[in-house]
Amino acid sequence: MSNMYNEQRYQTRRSLKMPVTFFLKEKKGSMSDYFFGWTKDVSSQGACIYAKVNHIPIVDSLMTLLVTPEVQSRFSDSDVLVKIKGKVTWNNSDTQSFGVRFI
Repeated sequence: MSNMYNEQRYQTRRSLKMPVTFFLKEKKGSMSDYFFGWTKDVSSQGACIYAKVNHIPIVDSLMTLLVTPEVQSRFSDSDVLVKIKGKVTWNNSDTQSFGVRFI
């Protein structure tokens, strides 16, 4: 049996490791609903994110990604460099990663 993978990306991805904070749309935004991770790679249409295995959202979850200059346990709006809406398109608990399509 062949383990062939069919690439579905149409945009070139760039390796980029930077901290992100994310929360699911269903949550109401208290600090306990925020999760932390790192980007692995990004394109104009999405990103691959590493996170703790218990922080990996299910496929089709809507989320907001907050890009900050460094990992923080607390932050204010002035700390956020970029705020991006996205939808989880895949997840893999073995590699502790998930893909987000920007919306």
